Amino acid sequence: MQDLTLIRENINEMAGLTLSMLETAFAGFMKNDSDALDCVLKEKIRLNVMEKEITSSLVDISRAKITAVEKKNIMFMIHIVTDLDQIGDYIEAIIERIQIKIEENLVFSDDSLDEYKHLYSVVQTELADTEKALRMNDKNFARRILCSTQNHVDNLVAQYRQSHTKRIVAGTCQPRTCNMFSDLLDFTGQISRHTKAVAKNISDLQ
Repeated sequence: MQDLTLIRENINEMAGLTLSMLETAFAGFMKNDSDALDCVLKEKIRLNVMEKEITSSLVDISRAKITAVEKKNIMFMIHIVTDLDQIGDYIEAIIERIQIKIEENLVFSDDSLDEYKHLYSVVQTELADTEKALRMNDKNFARRILCSTQNHVDNLVAQYRQSHTKRIVAGTCQPRTCNMFSDLLDFTGQISRHTKAVAKNISDLQ
């Protein structure tokens, strides 16, 4: 049976993997690089394996004679692992949309690209900061992440969805890209929500 210290190191590795996956997926989007996207999908398989193994190890420890504090920490850690895995699910969903974009040679307007680049930048920073807070076991940093972000990403997603709809009506964007762009916004917003959930559980760890 693994000890909690080793498992926490494995969770740190899992968080680093999700950050790398998000960054590579975005690079693949900007460069229309199918090979980069395929690499991320392979990493998603690795992420799934890590989630199952870490969760199983945590459950095993929870059944042993441990303190109440350790039991509580195990619950927080299971929540963190689950949210990291769900971040991976949304990255995979983003990649599926990007692959369609590449295959069908779809083009986003400059305004759409600028909006998505900004949204990605905000969410990437959230995830990078949260990965650092987890790695450093810094609860105060995690709390600052929660206080500084709040509803910012949700507001951006709503704002950019409205802007994109106006461009569709005005005829400055291809109708085929409308749902795809909205999906990218929504999926990236979901990554932010799960990132905040990870930060919250980091702040609660004892």
